[in-house]
Amino acid sequence: MSENNYKKAGTFYFVGNVFNKGIAFLTVPVFTRILSTSDYGIVTTYNSWIGILSMIMGFALHMSVRMAAVDYKEKLDDFMSSIILFICLSSFGSIAIVTGIMKVFHINTSIMLVVICMLQAFATATIEDYSSYLMMQYRYKARTAFMILPNLISVLVSIFTITFILHDNLYLGRIIPTATITTLFGIIVVVLVLRKGKFRINKEYIKYAMAISAPLILHGIALNILSQSDRIMITSLADSAQTGIYSLIYNFSMIATVITTTLEGIWVPWFINKLKAGSREEIKVVARDYIHLMTYAMVSLILVAPEVVKILANENYWEGISIIPPVVLSNFVIFAYSLYVNIEHYYKKTPYITLNTVIAAGSNIILNFIFIPRYGYVAAAYTTLTSYIISFTLHLRYARKLEPDLYPLKQFNNPLANLLVVTVVFYVFKEQPVIRWGIMCVYVMAMFYKERMRLKVYFPGLPFWKSE
Repeated sequence: MSENNYKKAGTFYFVGNVFNKGIAFLTVPVFTRILSTSDYGIVTTYNSWIGILSMIMGFALHMSVRMAAVDYKEKLDDFMSSIILFICLSSFGSIAIVTGIMKVFHINTSIMLVVICMLQAFATATIEDYSSYLMMQYRYKARTAFMILPNLISVLVSIFTITFILHDNLYLGRIIPTATITTLFGIIVVVLVLRKGKFRINKEYIKYAMAISAPLILHGIALNILSQSDRIMITSLADSAQTGIYSLIYNFSMIATVITTTLEGIWVPWFINKLKAGSREEIKVVARDYIHLMTYAMVSLILVAPEVVKILANENYWEGISIIPPVVLSNFVIFAYSLYVNIEHYYKKTPYITLNTVIAAGSNIILNFIFIPRYGYVAAAYTTLTSYIISFTLHLRYARKLEPDLYPLKQFNNPLANLLVVTVVFYVFKEQPVIRWGIMCVYVMAMFYKERMRLKVYFPGLPFWKSE
């Protein structure tokens, strides 16, 4: 891939992520105002189940696509056809079994809602597989379209449904349109994949895919438990209103994920190719800039957060402002440990990825059971951060055995110091927005000056370099 194409891909992913996350972010004040905190909490709890079920029903096969793009480069379309057919058969079989069990044992849950949830989970898994396929082929335009369209359409239909059609159970106005649109896009993916590949399940491909992905099924479940169990446990151990407040603050942190998701779409294939070519020094140099960029973004986010939250939601949600620092720090730790997880993926050491994530998820559940009944959603923010730090430590230890010289721990010393200092500043000046925003402006200008030589390398065409 040429340097110019890397820049084009980066631009498309950035626009796609800004647009996609921007839609979700800008509609938060809409949904927090037309849904009660309880309805909002139910919707986020439902989404947590989607994350878990999509990993189970999709067998985490999207992770095998990364290496299949290298090992089956000329047969990738046939590989995709096999895994999509496999997911289709297993998913619809699972739906039939689950609905049958619910009828036989008269389980007191809406069968319709369960079927909708499972269909959306199936569609989410197929879209994830296809997104990985597009990423590894550098088809950034198509991948960007699949990033934007499902979310955009479902949001618009949801707002219309809640506003003009439903009068009670408003949470269904968010759940049903999203499930319907996602399922339609999942069907589109199935059609696109089967048109290009052979219409059959190849045992060799399934065996290869499952060897990589099967250990990651538990990893994916554990990762979703780690990231989503807070909402489920707050709902059950406290109440859904607290879940709504907690979820709003986590939705706010999606601003940071715009950058990480954008760069990851380029970073993963670039990293795999560079590591395969033995270009470790180049990886280390770019990784340093990557880490610094994320640090500056997180610091700025913490400092401006209270006012942004107040714009996003009414005062019923404002009490959640106090948990912004641990939530943003959790996002930084996720980014940091993903660097080491990519090394483990490259060497196909997926059982160790799973083990580390299960340990971290188990820690999160235990800590939640202990502290949520006492301190509510505030405890969940800190238990989640603690669990992510455990995950970071475990992935670091094992990845260093595979690649001892990549991502030395000292690379995180200055970023961590920056984040801890700004956390103190946040709590000291939480009620003084002028001081916080002033500190943020000074910080950004100082970092821009410090990194100007690196910025010249990445963005040589900017006009203000000419004055130097």
